[in-house]
Amino acid sequence: MILRQQHRLSRRLLLFALVWWAGVLMLLSLNMRPAAAQGGEFVLPPGVTWDDVNKIASKMYCDVCEGIPLDECESVACRQWREEIARQLGEGRTEAEIIDYFVERYGADVASIPRGRTDRAIAFGVPVIIALLLALVGGAQVRRLQRRGRQSGMAMRRANAPLQARPVPDDVDPALLERLQRELEGLDE
Repeated sequence: MILRQQHRLSRRLLLFALVWWAGVLMLLSLNMRPAAAQGGEFVLPPGVTWDDVNKIASKMYCDVCEGIPLDECESVACRQWREEIARQLGEGRTEAEIIDYFVERYGADVASIPRGRTDRAIAFGVPVIIALLLALVGGAQVRRLQRRGRQSGMAMRRANAPLQARPVPDDVDPALLERLQRELEGLDE
């Protein structure tokens, strides 16, 4: 009898949990509406996706929001710019044409990479030249240190030779040389 009551109670709890979760999911689904990825109520032109828009927007900066890429900024101005990019993509313009349009209208600061040939050459050439100069200086330093190491290695080899084998002036006391030799050998230990 007790087992049957427990079985009924567990079934009722299970049924209650299922109904409760169904209600929660139903309420959540009523509040959810399809999200327009970034444009709010803006409808994308046919064949254009938000990924296409963000690919171009990631290469631009808003002139209002300093330092924030256009694809990450959520200001009203940035949303409008992304909508404009979507419109121009819908008209068949290329990425370069769209960026050039914004550069003409708002200035060169909106493009993440320089648009002019000379500006681009400077922007990409200067770091390469600096890297090459650093490599040359580093290589010269390594060669210099290797030469110094070879020279000090030769001096160490000479230092390991017995003291008597070295030329010593005739006026030096042999007892002093013997004492010096013992002291020097004691330093190695």
